[in-house]
Amino acid sequence: MVNKEKLIDIVEKEFNQKKVLVLGDLMVDEYITGKVSRISPEAPVPVLNFKKKTLEAGGASNVANNINSLGSDVLVAGIAAMDEAGIWLRDHLKESGMHIEGVIEESGRPTIVKTRFATKGQQLLRMDNEITGCIVEEVQMKIIAYLKENAEQLDAVVLSDYKKGALESRTFVSEIIKICNANNILVSIDSKSRNIEVFKNADFVKPNNLELEEAVGIKITDDSSLNEAGKVYLYKSGAKCLIVTRGADGISVFLPDQKRMDFPSKAVQVYDVTGAGDTVISTITLGMVSGLCIDEAVQLANYAASVVISKVGTAPITREELVRRINEE
Repeated sequence: MVNKEKLIDIVEKEFNQKKVLVLGDLMVDEYITGKVSRISPEAPVPVLNFKKKTLEAGGASNVANNINSLGSDVLVAGIAAMDEAGIWLRDHLKESGMHIEGVIEESGRPTIVKTRFATKGQQLLRMDNEITGCIVEEVQMKIIAYLKENAEQLDAVVLSDYKKGALESRTFVSEIIKICNANNILVSIDSKSRNIEVFKNADFVKPNNLELEEAVGIKITDDSSLNEAGKVYLYKSGAKCLIVTRGADGISVFLPDQKRMDFPSKAVQVYDVTGAGDTVISTITLGMVSGLCIDEAVQLANYAASVVISKVGTAPITREELVRRINEE
């Protein structure tokens, strides 16, 4: 049985004492919304009558947003150009109180922007502006230097890998984990990568069901195949813990030589699952560095996820919202 008073106490009194570096694929989510009332005479496509444009922090930036909204001190590292989107992202992160000295420009590489065209909540088209592929060694070295410079103050490092290049280098990821282990910094990883062997000695890795399947080549159809996939991932990765987000089926936790632990999702009205995984890794990371054991941290993350899936778009969770949600049960 979850101790709700303990969870609330941790959220209210411990989260704002923590310092976390979020490192990974920084993105901007752009939303172009309007009204559709006719089909184009040029081609059988809807004509979107422009109403407004909004920008939100996406990818690793959304993880940073979540940890910041939960009250912690956040450092951000990754790449963003000095283009319109990159300048907006830097301003947004800075105005939110985050440290952006680790956000570096790489020559010839634009800030990743995902543009969604929508009407009445219905997405018509998504356009991506990105150059993927491994970031150059010079940028890697600058980020490593930034990590070392701040290592003594950090409680955790979150690696947020959307396979856009920031965390593609195996030696780069290994070096980050090595530095964190040497400085007793918790390392949590959310990765779409299949190069899972590089996660050795990470405190936990959090793929979703599909990412788990793709990483180990096992189709998950039942309890038995889930157990097999989880054990293979944990063994191959060398991570200390595997946390699998399974949508409506909740969260499953794998630890070496232990039976799988399952945590059902909270029953709420689902509006948008965008960014829920970012919220989960943010909450578990903060819970663990604040003294919660893994099962308590996962239960706290389930509360957090139930808040963000009730919102539309990439929306971070606040401490107040999380406490309110725990109290509602």
